[in-house]
Amino acid sequence: MARNPLLAKEFRQRMRTLRAPVIVTGYVLCMVSLTFFLLYENVQGQLYLVQPTKSQQVFVGLSLLQMVVIAFLTPAFAAGSVSGERERKTLAVLLTTPISPLGILVGKVLSSSALMVLLVVVTLPIYSLVFLYGGAVPQEVVAVLAFQLFTIVVIAALCVLFSTIALRSTWSTVLSYGSVSFMMIVFGALGYGLKTLYQQNPIDLFSLHWSNFLLALNPLYVEAALEGEVQAESHTWLIFVCFYLIVIAMLILPSLWRLRPQWFAKLPFAKRGTEKQYQ
Repeated sequence: MARNPLLAKEFRQRMRTLRAPVIVTGYVLCMVSLTFFLLYENVQGQLYLVQPTKSQQVFVGLSLLQMVVIAFLTPAFAAGSVSGERERKTLAVLLTTPISPLGILVGKVLSSSALMVLLVVVTLPIYSLVFLYGGAVPQEVVAVLAFQLFTIVVIAALCVLFSTIALRSTWSTVLSYGSVSFMMIVFGALGYGLKTLYQQNPIDLFSLHWSNFLLALNPLYVEAALEGEVQAESHTWLIFVCFYLIVIAMLILPSLWRLRPQWFAKLPFAKRGTEKQYQ
């Protein structure tokens, strides 16, 4: 943080407000209440009868629910990160500092995802209930946790880049939630639809190939695969990682052009930057 004063400033602004502890406390209380409710319902109140299979079901349910919360709550913190600076007329001042445009993007991504990372970390003691009844192994919990943290950074990066490319927070919010909806809903629905076609016509390998690819872009499916709840290829998570890293790399150039059009002024297809890009 010492090398990126923007990141230090963002951390202080986000974590020193009353909203941060209220969100963390409320989230932990909700997760604890839901965990005990699920355990209680699975054994009809006889907690000493909890079996590993039932404990595994609780772990899977909580982790998938947390992934949904991550997906739809992260854009709320990241979608207006750069466009908000532009609307407050502070982006031009920020660009006059020694921080590079890439440093600005990295600082915004890390600061936007910090609270969501904190929410994931504080729920680790809740998952310890799973170990009491043998519902999961440590390697599985670590894999799920690492994938959730990576998904937070990916969604935050997409939202920050959309916030940089779009000139207004309204458009960046629409693009951010549209992307999350594709990740969580559209890719999953299309993937399962193609898998249904393959089951009806087993010789249609085209449907099988694209169903596996589209399902690998859905974080819920990938997380379920890491937990062994669905039959998937071992490298499903690798497809997810590579695809979204490529998407982020493709969005970085137009984002840098929005922040520093002078770098691209000599390119034949580059338009001359206007004051509107900064204000």
